Parts: sequence; structure tokens; C-alpha cells
Amino acid sequence: MSIGDDENPGQQWAGPQGGSAIAQAEQAAAAAEHAVRVAEERLRAAVDALPQGIVFLDPDGRYILWNEEYARIYHKTADLFRPGIRLADTLRMGVLRGDYPEAFGREEEWLAERLALLAQPGLRHEQWLSDGRCIMIEERKTADGCTIGLRVDITEMKQREESFRLLFESNPVPLLVYDPETDLLVAANEAAAAHFGYPLRQLEGMPAEALFAPDEWPDAQVLLACSRSEKDRFWRQRAADGSKLESVLFTRQSILDGRLATIVSVFDVTERRKAEARIAYMARHDELTGLANRAHCRERLHQMLEDQVQKPGRNLSLLLIDLDHFKPINDTFGHLVGDALLAEVARRMATLVPQSGLLCRIGGDEFAVIMEGRGTDTIELVASAIAKGMREPFRISGCNIHIGATVGLAIAPADSRDPETLLRYADLALYAAKAERRGTWKRFHRDMDAAAQEKGRLEADFRKAIRNGELAVHYQPLISLETGEIEGREALVRWHHPIRGTIMPDEFIALAEEIGLIDVVGQFVLQSACREAARWPDDIKLAVNVSPVQFRSSNLLGIVLQALSSSGLDPRRLELEITEAVLLEKGPNVSNVLKSIRALGVGISMDDFGTGYSSLSYLLSYPFTKIKIDKSFVQRLTTEPDSRAVVQAIIGLGQSLGLTVTAEGIEREDVLDYLRTAGCQQGQGYLIGTPCAADDMVPPMQRRRALKA
Repeated sequence: MSIGDDENPGQQWAGPQGGSAIAQAEQAAAAAEHAVRVAEERLRAAVDALPQGIVFLDPDGRYILWNEEYARIYHKTADLFRPGIRLADTLRMGVLRGDYPEAFGREEEWLAERLALLAQPGLRHEQWLSDGRCIMIEERKTADGCTIGLRVDITEMKQREESFRLLFESNPVPLLVYDPETDLLVAANEAAAAHFGYPLRQLEGMPAEALFAPDEWPDAQVLLACSRSEKDRFWRQRAADGSKLESVLFTRQSILDGRLATIVSVFDVTERRKAEARIAYMARHDELTGLANRAHCRERLHQMLEDQVQKPGRNLSLLLIDLDHFKPINDTFGHLVGDALLAEVARRMATLVPQSGLLCRIGGDEFAVIMEGRGTDTIELVASAIAKGMREPFRISGCNIHIGATVGLAIAPADSRDPETLLRYADLALYAAKAERRGTWKRFHRDMDAAAQEKGRLEADFRKAIRNGELAVHYQPLISLETGEIEGREALVRWHHPIRGTIMPDEFIALAEEIGLIDVVGQFVLQSACREAARWPDDIKLAVNVSPVQFRSSNLLGIVLQALSSSGLDPRRLELEITEAVLLEKGPNVSNVLKSIRALGVGISMDDFGTGYSSLSYLLSYPFTKIKIDKSFVQRLTTEPDSRAVVQAIIGLGQSLGLTVTAEGIEREDVLDYLRTAGCQQGQGYLIGTPCAADDMVPPMQRRRALKA
């Protein structure tokens, strides 16, 4: 070993092995630097990948790092961004370049406010840029005093908020914003202010409870704390003046200004609900009188009878009331007077019915009363009071109008607990009262139901009789009282019932009129009789009765023409017998039909003469060819002087007017002799001949010999 070597031991140590250590250290340092660069690059890549703008500032407010989004947001000053450049300087340059419109005219003040916010980070704030964007800024301090800044472009959100604000404020639908935490209204639009009648400023901050009816608030509070749409739930609300409102409320929860709130849409249904209530009222009440109508009457009757089960010992009474002679009033004075009369009837009747009773108008001139818990004596007094009260005149349009009322009464549970049966029983009682004497009242009895059941069976059998051809025409002779010769025959319908035998017309003609079959019966009789009469000698006439109901039909003339045409009968051999009931039908139709029939050559006979009201005037007004003295006068000729006087007067009247006079109902020889002596021209009755079928008729010669014998 050399001295030199000994004297320089460090160089000896730094041989190959020492050089290796240095190289390793350098490599480690380079690797560390590379790792730092990679970490920085990764950090920058991560920061650049964020959709928000990110900036890192040192404790002095100098730029350390920023991402691409940050540079894009502040593109007007992005050329100034360098590490070490102060944020305050870029802000000032941005103001000079016009990037911050909020700074116009107050540049230094704006810079001071912005830097103050930077010095006290943690508060979010908004910043508007010159390109119309709105940036939300949030800044935080790190432990070493640096600042991390976040920039979020909230332009679209602000646009949505503005759209919402415009939609909210200008919306014609009343809108409210409710805070579930405080139960206060935090906002309202002009439509809501107008709807509730409050100034807009007063609504904002008002307790929501003030807008609801007190008993509605607990449920409303639940509704306002959630999102719900209930179009069939109607909320009772209050306006500023205390008036009542009804609304449908739709609620939707949303985040507004960072807080949970409920947007309330108010749809006013006050008028609609009033209209619905009016419609519901009208559906159950009569528009003219304001009384309960038929539907309401039946509904209440059903309900009260159901409730009666829980109230043993209490009666429920039903009165059905029919006005008498109302139709002639309507026809004579017109519907306006008729309506006024009905309104007055309702008012008067209401004073006669106890307040606990329900008065109803169930038809044109039909009324009903339902009363509960009254004794039978009381309800009968009410029925009597109504019948009596309606007899008093009504003063309508300056005229005294007289009508009347007939009442039928049924009582539950004595008569029935079934509502439909009770209605039927009251109707039967009304029908019986009208049949006996109008202007009175009658209570239901079981025999009325039996009669109605019998009538129902008779109606069913009669309809079957029409289909099965059970009707037949019989003929009763009319003779000359002077010669005893047959001058004609009257056609009389008979019903040959398979079980009950022969039924006389007085048992079914009224029924046929009632059920609308009288035209069928009348046409059958007329056609059958004309065909039969066509086979008789030319000097024998045919008499056929015509119902008043047939005259209401527009085709009576056509039926007569058809019967004459199909049978070939000479019109001069046909006589139609009518009663005064036909002539009570006012108007030109009756007169025109009679004149048209008479113009054919057909005779017109006044049947049952002397029993009506205006027979004499009718004889002068219509083209009659014959008068038939009613049998009630004929049968009392020998016992009542008044009847003889009437008969003699009628015979004299007929002779004076040139009319044939026929006496009906001749059953005794002395009556026959009297009439012949008095100058009566024709006679008819059981003494002369009973009605019989065409095949059983006695030839005229035999009939004449029998009478002379």
C-alpha cells in the first residue's frame, strides 16, 4: 500500500462501491421527482375530469392549480391564470374587461365585497357573468391556510327558477307556497290574493290555518305536508271577509331555496258546488212550488218506514191529494194562471199541514203529505182541513177561482209497512173518495183493495176477450108507438165471459175507456152492426152508441166511413147516439165531426136527454135528428107528477123542433099507453123487446102481432 494511498483513505473508500451509492441516491431522487410529476398529472387529470370549476389558492390568494372547467367559466381572464398570480388581480382585470355585470358603476365596492367573501369562506354566493351565466361559488380553507374554491354553473337552474317564478306569479290558478315546519305561507301569487281577498303581502307569512274552516284544519295540515291530488275532496275555506269558499287542493312538495316546501294549487269550486247543490235541490223539489217532488216523497217515505221499525207504537200517515176541477181552469185561463193557482194552493196547503209533516207536489195537480207520530184523529182532522180549505176561493189575477180537493189516506203500520203498498192504498182511498163525492176525504179500507184486485182481474180478462173475440153485438128493437112496427134496432155490446157468463156493458165500457180500448170496442160494434143491418129491410134503421172518448180521437169520421163503405149500408139508415158528455168537450173538433157525420146523411141522436146541464142549448147548436128520453123519467111516469111533466115537455119540444122523440126503459103497459097518448113517436124497453143476438131476433111481423095481442 502506498503512502499516498494511506494518506487519502476517503478516495480509497469512494472507489467503485462509493460511486454506486451516489448513483442510487440520484436515481431515487429522480424516481421521487417522477412520482411527484405523475401524482401532479393524475391530480390535474382528476381535477380536470370534474364537471365543476376547481381552483386552489395559497394563503396569500395566489393561484396554485385550476381545472379546465374553471378556465372555461372565466374564459375572459383565463389568459392571466398563472401559478403565483393573485386572484384579486384577475378579478380586477375581469371587471375592466366587463365580465362581471354586477360590478358596473360600483367596481371598487364590488371587489371589496368579493374579497371579503374570499377571506371568510364557507358562505355560498352567486356570481353573474357577462355572457348571462350564473355561477354558484363555494370556498373552503385547508389546514395550512390554502383555499379550495368550487364553481358550479347554475344558469339552467336559475332559468328554471325564473320560469317557475313567472309561472307562479302570473298563473291564473291561485298558488300558495307552504312551509311544513312553521305552518306558514311563505309565498302566494296574485290569483291567490284575489281568490281569498287578502293583500298579497298579508298572505305571505300568514298562518295557513287562517284559510280553512276550523274543523278542516287537522286534515288540511296533513294534506299540506305531502304531495297529493284528490279531485273529489272538497275543502271548506274562508275568505278575508268571512265568506265561505269550497276548493279542490292539489299539493306537491319541492325544494325551494334549499328548503322543503309544499306548492298548493287551489281550484275554486264554490260556484260549481252551489250549482250542484241547486241541481240536487231541484232534483228533489218542485220548481214551481218549492215543495218536495215525487222522487223526494218516495225517498222520504221509504226512509221513514224503515225508521219506524225502531219506533214501535208510532203511526206514519200518507195523504194523497188531487185537486178538483183544475183542468178546466187551466184550459179556460191558460197555464200562467194555472201555475199561479198551483203556487197559491201550495202556500195555503202548507198552512194546514203541521211543521213536522212533509208536503209534496207529486204531479200536475197532485199533492201528498207524509206525517209521523200523529194519532189517527189528528191526521183525519188534517185531511178534513185540506179538503175544506181548498173549497175556499183563490184570488188569481183579479179573479175568484173555485176548485176543490179530494184526499185519500193510508196509515202505517195498520194498513201496510211497505212503501209501495201504502202508496197504492192511499191512491185507492183517493179513487174511492172521488167516485163517491169529490171535495171529501176517505181512509183506506180492505174492501177497496179487494175491489181494485177485482178490477185488475177484469182488465186482464177484458184484454184477453178482445184478443179471443169474446165480444158480441146484441140488438134491441125500437118501435113506432103509433103502429107497433119495428122502425129500428139499437146495437148493444155484450161480453161472453167463459166463466162469469154474459157481462153487461155498464161493467166494462168505463173500463175500456180508462185503459184506452174503447176505440177498438167501438169500431168492432159499428162495423159488426153495419154489416148485420145491411141484411135488414130498408125501412129499419140502426142505432149505435158512441163514447165521449171516441170523439177525442181524430179518426171517428174515418171509422164511420169505413164501416158504411165495407158494409154497403145506406148512411140514412144509421144513427149515432151520443150523450151530453160528448158536448162538454170544448172546442171546434166535436162540432166539426158532428156536422161532417150529419152531412153524410147519418142521424145524430141525443141519448139520456134531460139528465144533463144544457140540453136545450145543445139542441139548437148541433144537428140532432132525435131525442131519447132518459129511462129514469119514463119509469116514474105513473108515480111522479114531475116526471110526467118533464116527459110531456120533452115530447112537445121535440115536436116543435121537428125531432123524433124516443122513450127508453118501457117495461109496463100503462107506461106504454101513456106515452102513446102523449104523442111520443118511438119506444124502447124490455116490454117491447130485450136485446138479443142477430140470430135470435123475432121477425118484424111476429113482433107486431105480439104487441097487438
